[in-house]
Amino acid sequence: MSYQYNKKRLIKFTCGLIGIISMACLSSLLFLHYHDKKATLTNFSECNHRIYANLPISPSDKLNDLNEIHLLHAKTNGLQQTFATNDEFYSKIDSLKEHKILVEVTENRFYQLKSLTHSLPYLIPEAIDMLNEIGYRFQKRLAEKKYNNYRFRITSLLRTEENQSKLSHHNGNATEHSAHLYGTTVDISYKNFYNTKTDTIESSYEAVQTLTKVLIEMRQECKFLAVRERKQSCFHLTVVLCKPNNKEN
Repeated sequence: MSYQYNKKRLIKFTCGLIGIISMACLSSLLFLHYHDKKATLTNFSECNHRIYANLPISPSDKLNDLNEIHLLHAKTNGLQQTFATNDEFYSKIDSLKEHKILVEVTENRFYQLKSLTHSLPYLIPEAIDMLNEIGYRFQKRLAEKKYNNYRFRITSLLRTEENQSKLSHHNGNATEHSAHLYGTTVDISYKNFYNTKTDTIESSYEAVQTLTKVLIEMRQECKFLAVRERKQSCFHLTVVLCKPNNKEN
């Protein structure tokens, strides 16, 4: 009798344990399903992008990456679904911020935001890291030359399809399908910089040369894709991400 009782308890315990394990596995699968991009990528600054970028990219000292390559990285690493309208974006932004899928871009000691008319001040977290690293290196080089009174200016960030459609009617350089739709991409002006001492917007030969050198240096490190857009007088940058399991220790 005792044997039968213990056997039933063992079977009951085993079934319960299997149920718990099954639920844990199901929860893990659901988590991976909804967080697949974050589960397969790691922090921007922790990785050797030359070796461990999650998509093909080679070092280059040219800022002329094709739009198709920008799009490939943007679609893989950015928003899984683009926003059709600004209203749709604003209806979902609180949830996206809460889950750290998008982060609001605010001015800091590295850069200033131009008044945005065809984009929204949001990017994926890794793109924020990219901007801050550019800003840090830019300020460091300027300080060496005693020109550290300049900040670079951001002219465009995340766009909805509505933004992109309106922009394409005004800007012949804008395509209907842009990497800006995915929150991975930013435009930095090389025409004008913010002078912190005079509180003015102005051009600067030293600032543009310094910024260009920083971007070439980081492009050689495969930190991002870049193209110099002459009509818009800006650098168009798309962040490159890494695989966590292959990063350097």
